[in-house]
Amino acid sequence: MSSITLTAAMRANLLSLQQTGKDLSTTQLALATGNKVNSALDNPVNFFASQALNQRASSLSALLDGMGQGIQTIQATNQGITSVTALVNQLTSIANTAKQDLAKVTTQQVLETSGGAIPAGINSAGVADLTTANTAITAGSTFSLQDGVGGPVQDFTVATAANGGNGLSLQNVADQINGSGKYTASIVYGDGTTVSAGTGVMQSGQAYLKVTSNDGAAISALDVGAGNALAGLGFGASSTAVTTGGAAADNAAFQAVLTQINATVSDSNYQGNNLIAGAAGADLVVQVNELSTNAITVTHADLTTASTGLNLAGNNVSTTGGVTAAITAINAALSNLQTTASGFANSLSLLQNRQNFTTNLVNTLQDGASQLTIADKNQEGAQLLALQTQQQLGIQALSLSSQANQSVLRLFA
Repeated sequence: MSSITLTAAMRANLLSLQQTGKDLSTTQLALATGNKVNSALDNPVNFFASQALNQRASSLSALLDGMGQGIQTIQATNQGITSVTALVNQLTSIANTAKQDLAKVTTQQVLETSGGAIPAGINSAGVADLTTANTAITAGSTFSLQDGVGGPVQDFTVATAANGGNGLSLQNVADQINGSGKYTASIVYGDGTTVSAGTGVMQSGQAYLKVTSNDGAAISALDVGAGNALAGLGFGASSTAVTTGGAAADNAAFQAVLTQINATVSDSNYQGNNLIAGAAGADLVVQVNELSTNAITVTHADLTTASTGLNLAGNNVSTTGGVTAAITAINAALSNLQTTASGFANSLSLLQNRQNFTTNLVNTLQDGASQLTIADKNQEGAQLLALQTQQQLGIQALSLSSQANQSVLRLFA
């Protein structure tokens, strides 16, 4: 090859064609990969600068996952706070109901005949011959009731068929007591389950005479002894105070809601992170830059009943004092919930803002890296056409430059 001599024109055209071929290869690679810089050999400065930008963008993208999970943790916490707030509001309703129920509590003085005093055989009208059913009672037997301690005494006589119309009947006795205006008497039939004021379970097949004072004063039964009406009827010596109403059911509901508050707090976790469980939880730390030199810390809170003042044992709404204390504690708990929710809302806003900033920064870094290496396909396409044309022209020029040598060859023909 070294013995072949090219003319200056041919050598110039050949070099031009070789350069055009290299340029064509570079342009075709740029179009195929979309990058004008594919390796450090193409452009070391742009290649390594682009690589650094892409590496930082990748590191920040990894942090975005942590930010997203942090946001979800706070969202789960917010759901817990919302549920606890609803339960605390429910406590308010229960406490107000208990307050109303306690205002309706009444205490009566009740004087009842003892179990089994009136034998079986008393019908629904309370009609039976008491002298036949109970030999302790005789026609014309009397008994007395005293209203209050040292109060007035009123005598009652067991009726006979002649003066009462019903014979010696339990109903007649009740009618006499009701007619006094000071007492209310009624017949109660035992069912084997109902508990009497002072004698235990009322037995089936037995009738009981129940007397209450209209003024709420205690009742004393006088002349109690063998062979008289009181002994036969089975009255005790004095009445028993019986309280009706109260807030026992309200207190049970109150305690059940308190239990649910603690259960809700315990369940308000996300991937093991609980921000409202007090000592059982922990602060949430979210890294927000690739060097781990900047972090957003979400401080955990304690919304258990012990911490918010809604102690299970400390607020018993079965008493007026308990209701008052409970309402005070509920108001304090609601205020605490609002403050806690506000703090978490601020942390959520910080994380969301940082997430948006990081997302935009990643896009900026990736865009900057692309600008250093990406190819303009319109430009590269136009350049490819130009190079292909230039290559064709170079081939034609090389052909023309070789015609001089061909002319010399014809001299020897």
